[in-house]
Amino acid sequence: MQKPSKRIKKKLILLIGPSIAAFLVKFIALTVRFKFVGFDEYERHLKSGGRIIAAFWHGRLLMMPFASFGTKFTNLASPHEDGAFSAKTLTKLGITSVIGSSTRGWIGGFKGLLKAVKQGSSISMTPDGPKGPPRIAKTGTVQLASKTGLPIYPITFGSLKKKLYPVGIAS
Repeated sequence: MQKPSKRIKKKLILLIGPSIAAFLVKFIALTVRFKFVGFDEYERHLKSGGRIIAAFWHGRLLMMPFASFGTKFTNLASPHEDGAFSAKTLTKLGITSVIGSSTRGWIGGFKGLLKAVKQGSSISMTPDGPKGPPRIAKTGTVQLASKTGLPIYPITFGSLKKKLYPVGIAS
């Protein structure tokens, strides 16, 4: 069992941390120039009302909220403490989350994503998940695409000379 001070610290971090994280992400976004490369079809699909599954590696989360082009997204978040932190941060950035992972709560997460799609949302998820192995996709993204009929768009971002560049890696 954790010491009371550790529990209080974790609760405090979960209470105020997401607000600070969302502020920092917004601040970073204000201080860089975005250049979207290979996003033409992706952006056209979203802006025409189409829905998608946006898939990106777990280590590439930071600027993904800015690749939504004003579209409603629901993200799959891990049931772990880090997932709760990410989910609360994403909520502050306008993206809802459902909880689930490939190892714990996957049925609830899958059902939550299906419900979100029925309610008109696109999906964002990390096919390699927090436990990895890194950059090795698990089958959940493809299973979700098969069940929903939504196209999968693998996306990422990178930076060059202090500029962040979201880059489409497949169309």
